[in-house]
Amino acid sequence: MEVITTHLNADFDAMASMIAARKIHPEAKMVFPGSQEKNLREFMARSPLAEYPFHRIRDIDLDAVTRLILVDIKIPGRLGPLDEVARREGVELIIYDHHPRTDQDYKGSVEIVDNVGATATLLVEELRRRRKRITPEEATILTLGIYEDTGSLTFTSTTPRDLDAVSFLVKKGARLDVIPTFIGRELDARQVQLLNDLLNSTETLDVQGVSVSVATASTEEYIPELALLVHKMMDMEGFDVLFTLVRMEERVILVARSRVPEVDVAKVAEEFGGGGHPTAASGSIREKTLVQVKEELTAILPRVIGRRKTASSLMSSPVISVGLEDGIAWAAEIMTRYNINGLPVMDGEKNMSGIITRGVVERAIHHGLSDSPVKDYMLTDFQSVSPDDPLEMVQEHIVERHQRMLPVMEGRKVRGVITRTDLLEAMHDEFKMSKAYEEFKGSQESSLDRVRNISELMREILDRRTLKVLRTSGEVADAMGFRAYLVGGLVRDILLRIRNQDVDLVVEGDGVEFGRRLARRLKARIRTHRKFKTAVVILPDGFKVDVATARTEYYEFPGAHPMVERGSIKLDLYRRDFSINALAIKLNPGSFGLVVDFFGGQRDLKEKTVRILHNLSFIDDPTRIIRAVRFEQKFGFRIGRHTQYLLKGAVSRGYLAKAQGPRLLMEIMAILREDHPSRSFERMEELGILEALHPALAFDRRTREVFTQVEKIHSWFQFLYLEEEPEIADIYFNATMLLKDTDARSEILLGFQVPAYRREEYLERWGRIADTLRALARVPEGSPSWIARQLRDLTTEDLIVLMALTKKEGTARAVSLYLSRLRFLDMEIDGKVLKKMGYATGPIFRRIMDAVRDARVDGEVKTLEEEIEWVKENFPLEGKKVESRKVKGKR
Repeated sequence: MEVITTHLNADFDAMASMIAARKIHPEAKMVFPGSQEKNLREFMARSPLAEYPFHRIRDIDLDAVTRLILVDIKIPGRLGPLDEVARREGVELIIYDHHPRTDQDYKGSVEIVDNVGATATLLVEELRRRRKRITPEEATILTLGIYEDTGSLTFTSTTPRDLDAVSFLVKKGARLDVIPTFIGRELDARQVQLLNDLLNSTETLDVQGVSVSVATASTEEYIPELALLVHKMMDMEGFDVLFTLVRMEERVILVARSRVPEVDVAKVAEEFGGGGHPTAASGSIREKTLVQVKEELTAILPRVIGRRKTASSLMSSPVISVGLEDGIAWAAEIMTRYNINGLPVMDGEKNMSGIITRGVVERAIHHGLSDSPVKDYMLTDFQSVSPDDPLEMVQEHIVERHQRMLPVMEGRKVRGVITRTDLLEAMHDEFKMSKAYEEFKGSQESSLDRVRNISELMREILDRRTLKVLRTSGEVADAMGFRAYLVGGLVRDILLRIRNQDVDLVVEGDGVEFGRRLARRLKARIRTHRKFKTAVVILPDGFKVDVATARTEYYEFPGAHPMVERGSIKLDLYRRDFSINALAIKLNPGSFGLVVDFFGGQRDLKEKTVRILHNLSFIDDPTRIIRAVRFEQKFGFRIGRHTQYLLKGAVSRGYLAKAQGPRLLMEIMAILREDHPSRSFERMEELGILEALHPALAFDRRTREVFTQVEKIHSWFQFLYLEEEPEIADIYFNATMLLKDTDARSEILLGFQVPAYRREEYLERWGRIADTLRALARVPEGSPSWIARQLRDLTTEDLIVLMALTKKEGTARAVSLYLSRLRFLDMEIDGKVLKKMGYATGPIFRRIMDAVRDARVDGEVKTLEEEIEWVKENFPLEGKKVESRKVKGKR
């Protein structure tokens, strides 16, 4: 016996396909394995289908079935009792289905399976091929099937073949006026309530840069046609992707819809034992709660939802190249400068003629061919791809054809290049998004995977303004055909969950023009630096966004300022100091929040390691030696073993002496601004860094004591709750320098290349502090005014230095009294008051006012009236009487 059947909860496409299949297999019996959707039941009740007899499954002898014809279904578990028949040995399967193939599918002796909008489309094509007659009623039923599964030809899964099938059916008499009666139907009260529950529960997730909405609800009774409710939700809210989970009776029903190619909802449904096609899928989950299913769905989405990688997403751009006539030696220098292993050889600015590799260059130099042009030895037989070619084509050329570097070309113009490393990273990314990786990883969890979208974490850490600026930046870049990235310490700090609002952007494109467009969008002003290809966008409230063109750099000699050229994001990140600072976040709308990590920065964050990117990093820029210690101590990390080995080597070979002095001093001051800088100085002492800077900078016992005192005094000062915040680095630096002898101070300043005028300022300042410290060695009892006179001309920073350096309790008490109280005491009397009192302008004014200030500080006077009386008593005017009540001063 032959049986035509379909999936449980059959819809119009299923029924129409069964009717069409019977025209091909006229001896077969049509059997629904279970119930039908409500609208289909209504149609069958209102439209007599005597010509198309459907049998109840209980009336079929399942043991007698020898051939099973499956329509709109090929995945096990959705045939009800007929699943057992499908698995039985000796039963022939014939399959008609439009859902994508999976590894779990039933295998048929005949399979007509293709990705069209509806299975009915495949059956219409088969009927046309076989020249089968189709009646107007059959044409109407088949049209209903196609319209339902394609959303009236509006779903993204709709193909030209679906439209062609409908056109053919209309010619055969299909009545389109019937369709709205059954496709666009009203909801009953229970469905309206469920729809309301789903809408109220909807939450939207950002998964791999795709907006995915998830709605949940629970009901004690079975409510039919959940798919209809999902369809209405998609229309009402305009969701790109929607997953609904509804607990009904003893199961959770999953229905999913997608309008974007990045999300294949069938793959998600398969994880729950369901199925479907990329734009519409469903499943039924038993023995799990609604909460469990939602948690599993949330975990599955990042793995299943991915982006189809293309050549343009893998390539590095702009391209570093050489010309046909350039010499082999020049090609070697370029490769060394940019740390690359192959170069396109260009005929002019746009046309590519060949590829020259490091291996060829090295062998040519070995044979004394350094001056020969690269065109003599370049590879001329090479493959290329276009920007939209898929990852699979890139793999074929690089892996199977063994091509070290693959140009990405539009015509003869080179847009970028893809290396073997680029391909390996892309393949590794895809592996880490696969189910196989989950199985490989087992129970080991990693919170810092290399492929990671952190848009949710960004929402948690960043304020709304910053987040808006970043999203707007991505939108502006997208509109210009650029790629925008968040870079710098903010990326690192987001991953460490540290709040930081310093926004640095890098653009693969013209950063200055991007900055101008961004400023217009944000109604901000802009400062540009065309020479450096950078800009600063300044919002109305003063918030700044630094913008730079993606660039690369090289150093002409150790410690030199870097020479900067335009590059790609990978080259831009490669010029950074450490892997933890060589991270970026994509900002373009299609990939917002995706972490870019070429150098293992996330791994090093997880392992709390400071690691350089290449072995010459400390040679290129010796200031990184000090910076490595700062980051190590700031975050409680450790400098990696190999990095420390290279750091010590650079220190012992004297590379710190080759660095720019002002940049070294800047790094020292940055350490002094951190909490507990003594830890960094201890570490620099251990690594020989301070000795290399100047022997007098040794972090000895006395210096440790002063650092401890500065920290304590600074904490005490903060508890005074004053508005001013002293510059802590200035305090540490000056206190340290005052511990050194005069010659050492001068040598250290010269070593840091401090300009002459600044050296004079420092030396004068240190002399003033030292003089004051000596003067305060003996503080007179009961004379606050004397203390005030000694300290009045010193800054707050200098006063804290005094407290840290003194070993005398009396001196420390005197300075603390001045800092906390005496410096805020000032007289109210002024020159105008003195004139009204009859005093002539002249030196007497200064003597009177100094004396009044002292009296005020000593507590002898407290008000203006008392000051006036005190002046009359201590500076009497001959032959004049002053009426104090008529004198008004400042209040």
